[in-house]
Amino acid sequence: MKISPAVFMLLAIACSAQTFQGRVMNGSTGNPQPSSQVILLTPSGEQGRAMTNDSGEFRIVPTVTPGRHASAVLKVTQDGVDYFQPVIPGQLANFKVYQSANRVGLISSQLSILQFQSVGKRLQVTELHALNNLSTPPLTQVDPDNFVLSIPPGAQIDPAIVSSPEGGTSKVPLTPVTGSTVQYRIEFPIKPGLTKYAIRYELPYDAREFVFRRQTQYPMNRVGVMIPKSMRFQPLSPHLFHPVADSQGAQEQQFELYKLASNAAIAFSLSGTGELAHSFRPVQPGERRAPTLPPPQTSAVSHAVLPANPLPAPRRSPVAGHERAIAVGILLSAGALVWLFMLRASNKAPARRAYQASPATSSARRDRFSQTGGTPSERRDPRHGADR
Repeated sequence: MKISPAVFMLLAIACSAQTFQGRVMNGSTGNPQPSSQVILLTPSGEQGRAMTNDSGEFRIVPTVTPGRHASAVLKVTQDGVDYFQPVIPGQLANFKVYQSANRVGLISSQLSILQFQSVGKRLQVTELHALNNLSTPPLTQVDPDNFVLSIPPGAQIDPAIVSSPEGGTSKVPLTPVTGSTVQYRIEFPIKPGLTKYAIRYELPYDAREFVFRRQTQYPMNRVGVMIPKSMRFQPLSPHLFHPVADSQGAQEQQFELYKLASNAAIAFSLSGTGELAHSFRPVQPGERRAPTLPPPQTSAVSHAVLPANPLPAPRRSPVAGHERAIAVGILLSAGALVWLFMLRASNKAPARRAYQASPATSSARRDRFSQTGGTPSERRDPRHGADR
C-alpha cells in the first residue's frame, strides 16, 4: 500500500507539536547559555529535561503529552536562582537567565500601597510593594536582606505572596532579623524587572492611636495610604502627605508621598474604627489551577505557581506607562482595589493642601517620631517586626 506524502507531512507536524524546544540566552552577557539543564514541568510533575547545546538550544519530548489546555512551564537554574517560563508545545521558547550578585545598582520601589482597616479589636494591614531592578547589565540580586521591612510588635503575620518578573507567584515566610524587635526579611531573589510583594498582618487595636513607622530601604517613587472614611490620619514625619481629592461617593481616604530617598523616615498615626468598602486579600498561590513548582533555591518558598490569566484591560487613564504596568501586575496578585487606587490617584490631582503644620507643631512631630526609635539600623528579634 502506498502512503501519500501528505500523511508523512501530517505525522511530522503532529510530532513537532508535541515537542518543547527553544533557546536559553544569558541576559547579563547577551550570549547563548550552553550546558544548562532545562526541565519541563506540568501539573503532573516533571515531564522531561534536556541540556542546551553550544548555541543555547534545547529540545524536550515529554514523557506524557500535556493536554491542549494544560499548563506547562520550563525551569532553568542559573547561579543558584530558578527561572521559570510558561511554554506551549510546538512553539519556540526564548528563555532568559541572568548572572547573580549580592548587590546591584538601580533598584527602586516604584509603588507601595498600605491599606488599613479595623475589624473588632484588631487592625488589619495589607501592604503591596513593587521593586524595580533596572541594573545595567541586568543582574539578579541575591542577598538575605533583599527586602527588609518593619512590622509593629505583637502582629500576627501571614506569609508574603511574591510575584517574580516572569509572572509566577510564591508564598514566602517573613524571617525575623536576629537582634531586632521589629524587622523581618523576605528572602527572595530580585530579578531584572518588577518583583511584587503582598504582605498581610493584623495586631491588637484599641481605636485610640496606632503609630506606623518605617524607614525606606530603597528609593521610593510613590507611597499610598488607604483607610476608611471613619478613621483619622495624622502625619508624624517631616515628609508631606498629600490627600487625594475625593471622588463622588468614595468611602475611603487616600494619602500619598512622592519621591523618597533610601533611608527616609515615614511615620503617621491612625485612630478610630472602620472597614474599607473594597478591602482585599492577597491571592494565594494554590487558589488557581496551575502546576505546583519547586521553590527557588535562594529562598524558603513553600509554593510557586504559574501566573494567573490576565484581567481585561482597564479603561485608559493618564497614569504613566510604567506605573500602569506596576498597577496591573499588583492587581493580578492582590485584587481590583489596587487599580482603583491608581486610577483615582491619577485622574484626580492630589489636593493642593499638603499636610503642613506650624514650625512649632512640625518640630513637635519630629521630636515624637525620633522618640519612637524607628531607625533602619535596628536588627530584629524573632518575636516582632517593623517595616523599613
